[in-house]
Amino acid sequence: MIRRYSVSALQTTVTAWVTLVLAALPLLGSATLSPRSTDEVKVVAPSPDLNPSEVIRIQVEALRNNSLLDEGIELTYRFASPGNKRVTGPLVRFTAMVRSAPYDRLLNHRSARYGPLAVSDGQAYQRVMITDSQGEEIAYHWVMSRQSEGQFKDCWMTDAVIPVQTPGQPTNLIPT
Repeated sequence: MIRRYSVSALQTTVTAWVTLVLAALPLLGSATLSPRSTDEVKVVAPSPDLNPSEVIRIQVEALRNNSLLDEGIELTYRFASPGNKRVTGPLVRFTAMVRSAPYDRLLNHRSARYGPLAVSDGQAYQRVMITDSQGEEIAYHWVMSRQSEGQFKDCWMTDAVIPVQTPGQPTNLIPT
C-alpha cells in the first residue's frame, strides 16, 4: 500500500521540524562538555614566544579544565616534545597514560601552586603542587627543553612530568 501525502501536508511537517531545530540551536550552542567552560585556554600550539613557565601553566590549566572529549589532554600533548611523544605517544596511548595513576590526579584538579622555575642551558625545571579533585596534594616536576631544530625550533616543550609521591620530598632533579 502506497501512502500519498499532499504537498501542503509535507510542507507543514517540514516547516514544523525546521522551526523546532532552529529553536533548539541556541540551547545546543550553550551546551558544553567542559566542566569549566568559562576558563578558556587562549594559546593552542607551541610558539617561540612562550617561556617555559607559560607552557607549564597552559598544560596544567588544560588538564584542570579537561572536558569529556579529553580536549585538555590533547592540548597538553601538543606541548609534549618530540622525544616525549616517541615514548608516550600516539595521542591514544598518551590519553590512557594521563587517565591512569598517578597522572589522573592532574585531571580536573582543584588548584595548582607553582614552585620557582630553574632554567639552565636550554633546560627548565619547575615543581607544581596540585590539589586534586579529592582535596589531596601531590607534587609533579615538569622537565622542559627548548627545541633546537625542526618544526618546533626555539619552542619550549615538555620532556617529562615526574610525580613526587611525597610533596615535601627533596629531589636533585631541580638545580639550585
